[in-house]
Amino acid sequence: MTTTKTISRESAPGGFTDEFGPLVRVHAELGRFRLGPTRVKRARANLAEGRVAFDPNDVLRAAGDLDANLARVATAFEMCGLASERELESFRKGYAIAQPLLKSWLVGERSSSDPGRRLALRAAALMGNAILRSAAALVAKGVAFDAWQRATCPCCGGAPDLAIRDRERKLVCSRCDTQWLAPTTGCLGCEATRPPTFVRVDAL
Repeated sequence: MTTTKTISRESAPGGFTDEFGPLVRVHAELGRFRLGPTRVKRARANLAEGRVAFDPNDVLRAAGDLDANLARVATAFEMCGLASERELESFRKGYAIAQPLLKSWLVGERSSSDPGRRLALRAAALMGNAILRSAAALVAKGVAFDAWQRATCPCCGGAPDLAIRDRERKLVCSRCDTQWLAPTTGCLGCEATRPPTFVRVDAL
C-alpha cells in the first residue's frame, strides 16, 4: 500500500487541466449524476446497520444508457493523445457497449492485449468512477465511517488502491474515491505489522 499525496481535479495545475481538458470535462459532466432519494435513504440505512451502502452494479444501471457516454470518453482519450486513432477505431468496431465493460471493471479487469478493449476498459473506468464517486459523495454526506472496520469501501465495497496519511492512515477506494480509516496499522490482508521471515532451505 502506497502512502502519497493526492491532487484533486479541482486543484490540478493549469497545464495539467489544459492538456487533459477533454477528459476532465467529460468526467465532470458524468459526475452530475444524482442517485434518487429512495436509493440514498436505503444506502444510508445499510451503512447504519454495518453493511456496504450500495451495489455498484445497481448504481451504474440507474445511470441509464451509457453507450454514448462511453464513446465520448474514448474519443476524449484520443483527443488528449492517450489513445491512437487505430485504438479508437478498434474500440468503435467491437467494444462500444458500456455495461459489459463496466462489469469487467468492477471485478478488476484493468487492461487487455487487444488495443480496442484496452481503450474501452480505460473509458469504462473513468465513466464508472465519475458515477460512483457522485453516488458515494451523496450517500456519505454528513456520515462518519469511524466504526467501519473493514479494508473494503463502506460505500461500494471496492478495494482500496492507495493509502494516505495525515494524522491517521486512510484508505481510498479504487472505484468511488471514498476515504475511510484503515482498520489496522499493518497489512490489510493479514494485519501483520512486521516484515515476513524468509527461511532458506538448501537443495539436497
